[in-house]
Amino acid sequence: MPLCLDASPFAGTAQYYDRFRAPYAQAAIDFIIETYDLSEGVRALDLGCGPGTITIPLSCAVAEVIAVDPDADMIAEGRRLAASRGQQNIRWLQSRAEDISPEAGPFRVATIGQAFHWMDRDEVLRKLAILTADGGGLALVNPGRRRPQESWEPVASEIVAEFLGPRTRHPKSNPQEPEHEPALRRSEYFSQFTAREFPSTIARDVSSIIGCIYSTSNSTRSLFGDDTKAFEAELSRALLSLNPAGVFNEHVETEVVVAPKRTR
Repeated sequence: MPLCLDASPFAGTAQYYDRFRAPYAQAAIDFIIETYDLSEGVRALDLGCGPGTITIPLSCAVAEVIAVDPDADMIAEGRRLAASRGQQNIRWLQSRAEDISPEAGPFRVATIGQAFHWMDRDEVLRKLAILTADGGGLALVNPGRRRPQESWEPVASEIVAEFLGPRTRHPKSNPQEPEHEPALRRSEYFSQFTAREFPSTIARDVSSIIGCIYSTSNSTRSLFGDDTKAFEAELSRALLSLNPAGVFNEHVETEVVVAPKRTR
């Protein structure tokens, strides 16, 4: 089934994203809070926020978080999750990161979780140089660099490819270099950065793995169409063959790249 370029790359994934994506290590969030000395007296910006995976825990440490995402369903799911957890200091904004007004700041920290590759990175960094307060900076949050992160991924990837063809970069993702570091090095204000990884564990069953697959832009549930049940059945058989107990105890990492804003 061809991709619809007019649709959001994550159309239909919001219901799976928060429940089934591997969560970021709490130590990674704590590291951001400590690095930028976040407190109830400062504001934070979360670009490409999705359903609030970083936004919601970050909101516990600051006065306000502005959460920005172009996908309406992600914003709606984020609002629902924040309300269910009693977090009321979040302002949700459906927008591209590139379109946020410079007048929205200042922010002590801007976070981007698994979303920088969807953006015009150079333009976003130019915007953040205006939006970020002196003494603050940027934090990029992603899965650790080890691949695969989870033991079931190679088997699942083979079966997804059987149904959808070889997995390729989504045409809406950034066509430039896949790594973020070159864009940071080009930046006048965020070229000095460091990276750390934080380990954590996650337990999955077969339904959790299927949900995780449906949370990604190139294997949304709708792409399987009439083959959805056949895909789930074949994947379930393969996963139970790999691990008859059906429970996958995984060790994963969260990478945080911190880039303090350089003052002139």
